[in-house]
Amino acid sequence: MIEGTNRWLSFILVSGLTAGCSLTPPPLTVNPMIQPVPSASATVDAINQSLSIAAAQSTSSSADYRLGPDDLVQVTIYNIPEREVATTPRTVILRVSQQGVIVIPLIGEVNVKGKTPAELEQELATRYSRYIRNPQVGILVTEYRQRVSVMGAVQKPGVFELSGPKSVIDLVALAGGVTERAGNQVHVYRQLSAGKRESYVLDLIALANPAGRIIDGKDVEMMNLPVQAGDVINVPQAGMFFVDGAIGKPGSYPLGRNYTLTQALATAGGMDPELADYSAISIYRRRGPTKVEVIPVNYEGIMAGSSEDLQVQADDVVVVPMSGAKYFVRRFIGTLIGGVTGGSVSSMAK
Repeated sequence: MIEGTNRWLSFILVSGLTAGCSLTPPPLTVNPMIQPVPSASATVDAINQSLSIAAAQSTSSSADYRLGPDDLVQVTIYNIPEREVATTPRTVILRVSQQGVIVIPLIGEVNVKGKTPAELEQELATRYSRYIRNPQVGILVTEYRQRVSVMGAVQKPGVFELSGPKSVIDLVALAGGVTERAGNQVHVYRQLSAGKRESYVLDLIALANPAGRIIDGKDVEMMNLPVQAGDVINVPQAGMFFVDGAIGKPGSYPLGRNYTLTQALATAGGMDPELADYSAISIYRRRGPTKVEVIPVNYEGIMAGSSEDLQVQADDVVVVPMSGAKYFVRRFIGTLIGGVTGGSVSSMAK
């Protein structure tokens, strides 16, 4: 699971921490960093200039855009016979509702929220195939109406309306770049359906690297994460640490004093005893411009007094993975017991 220890984190993705129907815990994916070598004399102005250049060179495609409320969508079915145009128009222009739904002739309501144009084309082609042989469907977004929030150590924090496909670099640049108080991370919080969420931690210096530069044989541009409607982008101030996973209050916290690991976990609301895998806690710590150290934590040893309660440092990323066994107990056994108990009560009531 732990790889790429000689390179800094590209991002950490923790998804679906609070809901889901699977009997296995939502995945924790740690991706190796594509790390440029920043100059020791790099300044805020230099970083912001690089961000502006990278934003101008951004290759975000409309194919990456995720549809959402208030977008205006043009749906075209290219192979409708002439005799059927009166009942099924070739082209319709539809506004996405606040619930993320459009209403299309023949098909009815279609939930488009979070879908790319290509995904919607595929879904409509499948559904229209009941009425039209081999339907050829095209989707064009004619108005973009999604919003993303940018906060933290940026020049102009606020809510920004997307005028088209945008990336993290684009939004940080729209917010005027970073301030002198900024640390070297950018956090992205994304709320999904059914209470699920995703969190990303990206390296600011790597984001500011001019787009298209090849680092370690890979393109840094791949790190330029496309944003989605409702995303919150946070540029924490320097001297922060980040906690995520099976934790009460995941997020960024100021390192105002010397925190140990257990104190940092307590500050973040404590671990979820029903989900946390105490044996797999790790700290990701930067060691110079091109290296990251993955520090495994012996939590049981710390509690027993036989292992050191490590000091947390600025920019540390503490990850508390989910336990597959505990997730199974909560999501399956707990539901089963609840159902049996409920059935017994119902029988007694009769």
